[in-house]
Amino acid sequence: MEYRYRKNKKLRFKKKSLAILFLIIAIIIAFVFWITNREGPYEKYYQYDENNKKIGEVQHYQKENEQFFISMYYPKTNIKELNKIINDCWNDYIKDQKANKDSKDILYMDYSIDQVYKQYVNLKLSMNRYNEDDKLVEQSNKLFCYDTKNEKVLTVNDVLRKNYKISLANINGIDNINQDNDNLEIKKDKVVIYTNDKLKEKVEIKYEENKDLIRLANKNIPSNAPLDVKTPTPLPKIDPNKKMIAFTLDDGPHKTNTLRVVEMFEKYNGRATFFQLGKNVQAYPDIVKTVYEHGFEIASHSWDHPDLRKLDTNAVNKQIVDTQNAIFSITGDEPSLIRPPFGAYNDNVKTVVKNNGMQIALWTVDTLDWKLKDANKIKDAIVNNAYDGAVVLIHDIHNFTVDGLEMALAELANKGYQFVTLSTLGEYKELKTVLR
Repeated sequence: MEYRYRKNKKLRFKKKSLAILFLIIAIIIAFVFWITNREGPYEKYYQYDENNKKIGEVQHYQKENEQFFISMYYPKTNIKELNKIINDCWNDYIKDQKANKDSKDILYMDYSIDQVYKQYVNLKLSMNRYNEDDKLVEQSNKLFCYDTKNEKVLTVNDVLRKNYKISLANINGIDNINQDNDNLEIKKDKVVIYTNDKLKEKVEIKYEENKDLIRLANKNIPSNAPLDVKTPTPLPKIDPNKKMIAFTLDDGPHKTNTLRVVEMFEKYNGRATFFQLGKNVQAYPDIVKTVYEHGFEIASHSWDHPDLRKLDTNAVNKQIVDTQNAIFSITGDEPSLIRPPFGAYNDNVKTVVKNNGMQIALWTVDTLDWKLKDANKIKDAIVNNAYDGAVVLIHDIHNFTVDGLEMALAELANKGYQFVTLSTLGEYKELKTVLR
């Protein structure tokens, strides 16, 4: 009897132990299932494409509230400024999204990134918005190329010369590409430019076939852009509440006067605009390069100072293009402004200028320095006619003009004037009578 009791007790204990074991196993299975499925309906938004991330480290931002479920994958590179641009992009995207009162929408972002010739970083951010039924309701892309050498996002203006629409007129879609367009990728053999943010239509321009148009300065890319030019000195900080004046100097560069003028303006932490003749640019390339690297604005004054109104279309175009080419070959940049000799132009000149991606620039104060030929009189002509927003015309090829300018700068500086380039002045003042 006692034996049977012990046997039954042992059997009950065994059954109880098995039940507990099965319970533990069930709990473990349930826990594992919960762990592997804890994201629930958002599981697929914790994944990203691993095949298109050539540089940097994958970062993930995730957030959930009553309005959105957010999952953003983005790169962290070793370039501080690029990282800031990237973070601003996806943060701004989230801020711009409006909540849907009928559903809890999902914001998801993935990306692709690569680097070309160690200088150009191509990045594409693909941002998608889904509703609670996983239906895509909105899609947008942000594409840009970051130049690590010059520390900026490239635009068409950084990649192509200003007359690209004329030179590439045979390419379908070129008219839809503006100079400030930054939807582009730098490839090893070409630049790819997209016409809109949807990235559906694009234009491809091969370097080798269009080297005269390419502005990119890299030894691996066919181009006429010089490789030995320093990044221009940054422009001085402008106080918009203080008076400012733009000095524009025609007919140079001069073999000695031009660099003397540069030193004079730098003494007052100022800048100026030099309207240079192509033939003189060709004669004094080192001076042109120095002017550019010191952060002064270089503009065009034609090749050899003819009255452009008396020339036919081809001749006007040659005056402009030859000067642009000369300046570009030295600085890697080309003027946006041209001052026609004598300030003389007609509709034909305006059309040719526009086709070359430029503007006509005149003045508001003519010192007549070439006629006065006296430093003190030139100084008085400058000081007595100066005002906030003035555009002064002088010539750096005359010693008496440079002497008069030196005295005028001292007096104007004491009166609180800032000396700025013409383009800088245009950012703060109306120049309707100057820029045409």
